[in-house]
Amino acid sequence: MIMKYLKHIVVFALTLISLNATSNDTLRVISFPKHIHFYTKLGPTFSQVEIQNPEIPKNLLFKPNPQPMFGFGFSYSWLGIGVSFLLPSDYETDKKYGKTQKFDFEAHYTMRKLMIDLTVKNYKGFYFSNPDTYIDNWHKGDQYPQAPNLQTVSLAASFAYIFSPDRYSSNAAYSFTKAMRRSGGSWMFGGFFSINGVASDTSIVPKIIKQYIDPKLDLKGAIFSNLGVSFGYSHLFTIYKKNFISFTLLPGLSLQQVTQYPSFNDTVRKYNTLSLRTIFRTSIGRNGDKFYWGLNVYLETSSFKHEDSQLKLSSGHAEFFLGYRLDTSKWKFMKRVDRIIHPHFLRFATGDPPDRG
Repeated sequence: MIMKYLKHIVVFALTLISLNATSNDTLRVISFPKHIHFYTKLGPTFSQVEIQNPEIPKNLLFKPNPQPMFGFGFSYSWLGIGVSFLLPSDYETDKKYGKTQKFDFEAHYTMRKLMIDLTVKNYKGFYFSNPDTYIDNWHKGDQYPQAPNLQTVSLAASFAYIFSPDRYSSNAAYSFTKAMRRSGGSWMFGGFFSINGVASDTSIVPKIIKQYIDPKLDLKGAIFSNLGVSFGYSHLFTIYKKNFISFTLLPGLSLQQVTQYPSFNDTVRKYNTLSLRTIFRTSIGRNGDKFYWGLNVYLETSSFKHEDSQLKLSSGHAEFFLGYRLDTSKWKFMKRVDRIIHPHFLRFATGDPPDRG
């Protein structure tokens, strides 16, 4: 008799938990289908070179001139338009870090079940960012050792499928066209393709550095391409509902093709190998009903090996963002706009327009 009542109590409790979880999941992700999202952002984009060798105490790190980017734009439904400008650097900054020529394009699309990242970058002119490790008479405030002819090129595309879109929204985590009011996460599976190049006029590691330390990377150029699959996880933690911290870690394994150009002769070495590539994203801030703000970071990393040395190329951005949602519920002409950007033959991709009554 007791076991029978216990069984009923357990079934009843599990039913309540299940119903509560289902109810909470329906309120976990909030959409703003009738709002236009305006935003502005400020922060550096980058493409940096890191060289590792077991015989040296610390990795060599080459960074570009830290010029920030300023951008603004808007989004509505699936449509988003934005522009960014590279802010000029002053004379003292150029003297300390050297000049960097940049072409920088990033496009990040977040959908209910997909995350898509596209990057095209070309940087020329770097400085050695940790000289205090190897140069005894170098002090903070001094001019950094510079590699004006060091150049990087990156072309990359990746996607990730979100397995649990009802428990996690990439739009809430990174594009802020939605919001989450309860914590949640999802496993992801995806694929990627990238072509990367690093080159200089005589050697990737300039002579000004080699006089202090030689990482045995005797190359004047290298091209390495990757084609692979990735598997990872995304999660967003809510703090008092509207504040949040989110992260995405998406490591991948690829078939890599490497072409190396030695600095001491004209021979070319080609080989295929397996390699790792990683995408990391994080954001922290407040996602309110009208205003949203915070810090957003994106980082993708690829590497290749040369004998005992390893060269790692990382690129991405770190930006502070501020946004405002404008409610268009009472704008009658938006019905026409909705019909234009949600044509019947494309609704399988754009979704249905918002219900305006």
